Amino acid sequence: MAIQINIADRFKQLAEMWYLREPAFFAIYCINDLKENPYMNCAIRCGDGRIEYNPEFIWSLNDNQLEELMQTEMIRLFLKHPYSRRPINCPNEKMIAASDMSLYGHYDFKEYKFVNPLDFGLEAGKSYEFYLNNANANDDDNDDGIVNVNVNLGSMSERAALWDEDDERCDKINEIIEQINSADSWGSIPGELTEKIIASSKARIDYRKTLSGFRASIISSKRHLTRMRPNRRFDFQQMGSKYDLETRLLIAVDTSASISNSDLENFYGVMQRMFRYGVSQIDVIQFDCKLQTPKPIRLKNAKQLKINGVKGRGGTDFHVAFDYLRDHNFYDGMIIFTDGYASLPQIDFFTRTKFAWVLPDEKCYEANKEWMKKIGRVCFLNAK
Repeated sequence: MAIQINIADRFKQLAEMWYLREPAFFAIYCINDLKENPYMNCAIRCGDGRIEYNPEFIWSLNDNQLEELMQTEMIRLFLKHPYSRRPINCPNEKMIAASDMSLYGHYDFKEYKFVNPLDFGLEAGKSYEFYLNNANANDDDNDDGIVNVNVNLGSMSERAALWDEDDERCDKINEIIEQINSADSWGSIPGELTEKIIASSKARIDYRKTLSGFRASIISSKRHLTRMRPNRRFDFQQMGSKYDLETRLLIAVDTSASISNSDLENFYGVMQRMFRYGVSQIDVIQFDCKLQTPKPIRLKNAKQLKINGVKGRGGTDFHVAFDYLRDHNFYDGMIIFTDGYASLPQIDFFTRTKFAWVLPDEKCYEANKEWMKKIGRVCFLNAK
């Protein structure tokens, strides 16, 4: 019990010091619940809206080590690594290593030793997503955490055990970033790292705002009269009404050779989150230079589609997707996922369908946004 009180006092003292000297760290710290967890095999971990700590591990750290460890976790939260998209079957230790590599060289730590991307044969200064996609785990490394830090912080796998995708928490963190940036209260966080943090929030807001607006624009419903819901205005003598959602969405997925499996995983994850409710029918077609799915596939089967059923891998012809729409011209909205590198489509038929283009990264977005905006809304999923 004495250890518990002392540890709690140490976190309280650290928070009070941050309040005076490090307003950014203090702000991100305050949106989390501090919880003791003596059963986990690591010193500190963040995720699910909380900061968990093992008192025995913390007891072995001096004040400088504790502060640096907490600063590291707060920076991970600012960059939303614990709440960013998680690739399928990605091991926890790989996520911690990718997070480390994206932070490498950006902050002056003395106690913490970051994973160096050069050790994986990778260029420094890339994004978290880049290192997730390109870093291969070393089978010879153990999982005791000692290889990555100057003090034993425990299992690398357990340090990411709470990491899971959470858009609501990402939005909350983005709000805090905006407040801190408006007040210019970043404290000791250097300018290069603050730019990285700000860029991460802008990239995420971009696609969510665009797709939310697109979703709202295509939602439609049909009024039905029913005696099961009486009309109160006319003393229950008239029939009442109910509204059934009748929105139909077509998703056309470019499966040419330039679209990677990780791009597809990211895209389908976003679609499942953004269009989970309010759309009665979501059909998915695959295309490259020809239609690869004569019959559309439902979005709920997208997991099997992206892992085992990707067809095509040739060039890209947008007319293939729009020809399908012309022959099935009853959709309220159509989303085209592509990198954009193909001949411009010509829509030579009348349609009430609204369009949105989704690109895998900012580079593709900048290269194609001008002509795509003439057809519909445009966004990209992450900044690489």
